[in-house]
Amino acid sequence: MIAIPIWSAVACHRTPYLILAAALLLARPALACVGDCNRDRAVTINELLNGVNISLGSADVSVCDPFDRNEDGRVSVDELIAAVGNALNGCSGQTQAFVLTSDFSTGSFGTVGLDPPNPVTGSNPHRIVYRDAVVRTHGGLVYVVNRLFADNIQVLDPAQGFATRLQCPTGSATNPHDIAFVDDHKAYVTRLEVPDLLIVNPSAQPNCSDFTIGSINLSSLADDDHNPDMDQMAIVDGRLYVALERLDINRILRTPATNGALAVIDTSTDQLIGDIELTGQNPFGATKGLTVRGGALYVSEPGYFGRLDGGIERVDLDSQMAQGFVITEQELGGDITDFVLVSDTVGYAIVGQPGFHNALVSFDLTTRQVTGTLASANGATLFDVELNDRGELYVADRTRQHSGVRIFRVADGAEIAGPLNLVLPPFEVVFLP
Repeated sequence: MIAIPIWSAVACHRTPYLILAAALLLARPALACVGDCNRDRAVTINELLNGVNISLGSADVSVCDPFDRNEDGRVSVDELIAAVGNALNGCSGQTQAFVLTSDFSTGSFGTVGLDPPNPVTGSNPHRIVYRDAVVRTHGGLVYVVNRLFADNIQVLDPAQGFATRLQCPTGSATNPHDIAFVDDHKAYVTRLEVPDLLIVNPSAQPNCSDFTIGSINLSSLADDDHNPDMDQMAIVDGRLYVALERLDINRILRTPATNGALAVIDTSTDQLIGDIELTGQNPFGATKGLTVRGGALYVSEPGYFGRLDGGIERVDLDSQMAQGFVITEQELGGDITDFVLVSDTVGYAIVGQPGFHNALVSFDLTTRQVTGTLASANGATLFDVELNDRGELYVADRTRQHSGVRIFRVADGAEIAGPLNLVLPPFEVVFLP
């Protein structure tokens, strides 16, 4: 279906109180419970002042580790703002991982609790999804994108034991790949096999009569086969960005025909308003949509698998221009298949290495170097890596003998749990409240 092999310094103001006042004005809800020094799921004024003192250098970060959301040893303005948001809105936080599982004959799902000892509810015959699927979340619901030969969006309700609330078709043989949400009643679905981006109502009636709203033809951005091979998406400031792999449909493995691109769509008018040509080929990854951080999109572009010809590219959203690779596959030591950023400079990637191995590595965008290897596996069985709001990496390890979810601590790279067996091998992970 997709072209893969047999697989995100505080400036010193006059007083701490000016910083705190500015943060209060800019406060907005945050996912992580930043600033919760005593971990009681609430942020107090005293805890906020701890953060201000750390940011000004008058206290060490060890006074309140939860302020240091990105593990960079300091407290920045955005972390102060996040803490104020948590003080005003409460610590909602993530509590469980939803794990899509599949042996590519049967598809199911399980859950893993985020609190130690990470209790597992495994996949079972009563929890059925398609054998080839990916998963997204919105509004407290789980959206399963059932791909080629299933061609539908399945909506699961965690409050009802993950019962299927809705299951609507995306068109026969269209191979949906991602869903991105404007709101509860409008979303976009990429379809790999056709040039039309689907517009849908994610809160449709059970009979799906009002599911399909419209479509947007992207064939003008395709390669010679007239299909742009759309994959992942992100919505930023009223604009939808759609990754176009632009693969050669006439080749069995669908190798790149030309450089990848991003289609740019106005979500208020559903009009194609531009495109951004990428430096590399085959913009693909197992990430949950395109990565958005600091006024930019970060796109993994593995190019040809087996060649170190790609990397992670930064796309500036102000200029609407691709700025080249911030780190290359040559520097990462393998084909990139997934990545997460924990700060503007630090990230983790799953890379395919020579000899049909793959590894989870840490990297530094400042030095453009790999800084460590957290895990490695034979047979390219590490597939998905995801970062939760507790500073932990969840990795889907599909190793035949001991498949399961492995958990690593960002602070020091230590493996703290796993592999946690979910009966079927894990394929993708998302986090839920």
